[in-house]
Amino acid sequence: MTNPKIKTHQINNYRYYEHPNLKNVTAPSVTSVLDMLPSPFLRVWNSKMTAQAAMANLDYINELAAAGNSNKAIEWLKNAASRELDKAADIGTRVHEALENRIIDPNRPFDSDLAPFIERFDIFCNRFEPEWLHVEKSVFSLTHLYAGSFDAIARINKKTMILDFKTTRSGISPKVALQLAAYARADVMFDGNDELPIPHIDGAAALWIRPDNWSFQPLRIDDDIFEMFLSLRRVFEWEARHSKTAMLAPMTYKGAL
Repeated sequence: MTNPKIKTHQINNYRYYEHPNLKNVTAPSVTSVLDMLPSPFLRVWNSKMTAQAAMANLDYINELAAAGNSNKAIEWLKNAASRELDKAADIGTRVHEALENRIIDPNRPFDSDLAPFIERFDIFCNRFEPEWLHVEKSVFSLTHLYAGSFDAIARINKKTMILDFKTTRSGISPKVALQLAAYARADVMFDGNDELPIPHIDGAAALWIRPDNWSFQPLRIDDDIFEMFLSLRRVFEWEARHSKTAMLAPMTYKGAL
C-alpha cells in the first residue's frame, strides 16, 4: 500500500485524509471507499489460511488445548488470515518504498531480499522506457470528497499514464481501475503542502511485480468507471454515517399485546 504523503487518521477502521491547507476538512481514502465492494472470495481465503495454520501447527494447538488454553488456541487460529495479510502488507510497503527510491535515484541501495522485485522492475523500465513525471503523491477531491495516494505518473509511448504498483500473489484486481479513475479525477495533488494541478491523464495501468514474474496491465478509467466509483462513494456515506442514525428511538409498550 502507498504511504500517504499527507496526514491521515482512522475512524471505525476507515482511513481519512486531512486536507493540509484547509482546517477540519477530511475525506475518506479511495481504498476505504473500495472496501464497499463485496469480497466473497475472502471468506474462502480466510478459511484456507485458518486450516493451513492448524495443520502446520498441530503440536502447538494440542499443547494449548492440553494446558486448558483452548480460548488462546481459538484466538490464534482466528488471527491466521490477519497474520498473512500483515506479512503481505509489510513486503508490499517495502517494495513500494524501494521502487520509489529507485525511480528517484537508480543508484540507491536496497535490501538484498528485494532484489527479485527490483530486477523485474528494471526489465519493465528497459522495455517501456517510462519518463517519470510524479512519484508517490497524495490527491484530494473537494468536489466529491475523497482522497488517496497514487504510485506514479509517467509518460509511456507518448501517453501520460497513472500507474499503480501491485505485489499481491493473486495478481491485479479489476477494482484497480476504480482506484486509478478516482485518482485521475481528483482536484489537486500535493507536494508537501503545495497544491499542484493533476496533469491530463491519457490512460492507466497496473504494474504487477512478483519475485518470479511481472506484467503490465492497461486499465479503463473512463466516465463509466468513475461513475461506478462515485456510486461506491455514496454507499460509503451510508455505511460510515447514515447507517449510524437510521434507527430512531424504539417504541416500547408495557403489558401483553
